Amino acid sequence: MDKSDIREALVARLNTMKLAAMRAANQARETATHSETVARSKYETFGLEASYLAHGQTQRVEEFARSQQAFSELTLREFDVNTAIALSAVVVILDEKDVEQTLFIGPSGGGVRFSVTSNVGTDVEIMVITPVSPLGAALIGALMNDVVTISIADTIKTYEIIQVF
Repeated sequence: MDKSDIREALVARLNTMKLAAMRAANQARETATHSETVARSKYETFGLEASYLAHGQTQRVEEFARSQQAFSELTLREFDVNTAIALSAVVVILDEKDVEQTLFIGPSGGGVRFSVTSNVGTDVEIMVITPVSPLGAALIGALMNDVVTISIADTIKTYEIIQVF
């Protein structure tokens, strides 16, 4: 997988998510300002709730736009066995149940999932994580073949780093 292809697929996914949030914000705005949602008593809050929803969706649109910009401007570094994991690393990890996961360490957009076609023609699902997430913080500075451990809500999870590029 080429990192520029990974970035392109991620920016396209963020754009799709941004467009969906824009549609939701517009619909919520229309609902909030529709004549039938005008409150006739202090107990009718449908219009107010729709305006809060519109505001939240607008914030999501702005967040997706900022993420698109951040990834478009991100310098894509190459990593090897001796290079510590940092921003722009693609990391393949294996958990204690032998479940493999491919992660892209980015400046924002944590949790976004997208697919890229590998060099052998299979689709690979990649999830964005940030350095401030528990797993991201554990991976930053680690090397290929290292084992990292995180603790979330009294549950300890261990991951082996099997590939970094």
